[in-house]
Amino acid sequence: MQPAPLSTYQLGRIQSLPILRLVSIGAYLDGGIQDILLPLRYLPEGAKEGDMVSVFVYHDNEGRLIATTLTPLAQVGEVGYLRCSSVTDAGAFLEWGIHKDLFVPFREQSTKMQEGYSYIVYLYIDALSGKIVGSARLSKHLDTMPADYAPGTKVSCIVTEQHELGYRCVIEDKHWGLLYSDTAPRMIQRGERIEAYVIRLREEDNKVDLSFVPVGYQKVDGEQARLLTILEKHHGRLPIGDKSPAEDVMRLTGMSKKTFKMVLGSLYKAGLVTLAPTEVRKK
Repeated sequence: MQPAPLSTYQLGRIQSLPILRLVSIGAYLDGGIQDILLPLRYLPEGAKEGDMVSVFVYHDNEGRLIATTLTPLAQVGEVGYLRCSSVTDAGAFLEWGIHKDLFVPFREQSTKMQEGYSYIVYLYIDALSGKIVGSARLSKHLDTMPADYAPGTKVSCIVTEQHELGYRCVIEDKHWGLLYSDTAPRMIQRGERIEAYVIRLREEDNKVDLSFVPVGYQKVDGEQARLLTILEKHHGRLPIGDKSPAEDVMRLTGMSKKTFKMVLGSLYKAGLVTLAPTEVRKK
């Protein structure tokens, strides 16, 4: 009876695999069902048999499994914003952060991709070829089941496009969301990764409403959002605090000292800023 493999590789994901043996061209890693080559240029200095190595596994241009210690811009099951490096008769190829570009077949392009432009794509394993491919048809791959985020949950999002009410986003690489622009401290760019807060789940279409500020704070008089915007413009730091002269506060924020202190207090309670006697920083 053969012993069970020590590990089983995951295609398109970063993982730790053990070194089986060192060879002149690199090292072979134990992928469980088969050995995987880690080329010499990616082999950590001083590595030996039995060491665990953090790698990303994919197919090379010859269709062979290969590992790299480079970090891709997106993994299987994730959404990424990638630049198109070339277009061929078969489809488009996007720069991926590793030695090989990501293939996007024409059938998975929402609009015809062009070299030099960037696109938001979902990475998955093609059922026919068994290889990693990208798709710009996001709705085809995102979770259609209702999201279960509690109001106030902090989530990671990637912005896909502008909407009349704000910005359309993919939340945690799984669900569609809408980030309302009246809570945004600045203009958000397509493809930008941001953190936001869940306001509510929409039962009618299974989408999620989002805010830049925690639940309960988007209903204040707007001064909080204005101060956050000012902080963004000053790279997250203002050289004023509750002990600063009123004229300095007015010059930098346009607020009275009394209003400024009230806004600071509410932002601090919300966990959005850190305070010092003559300084405020955005978290």
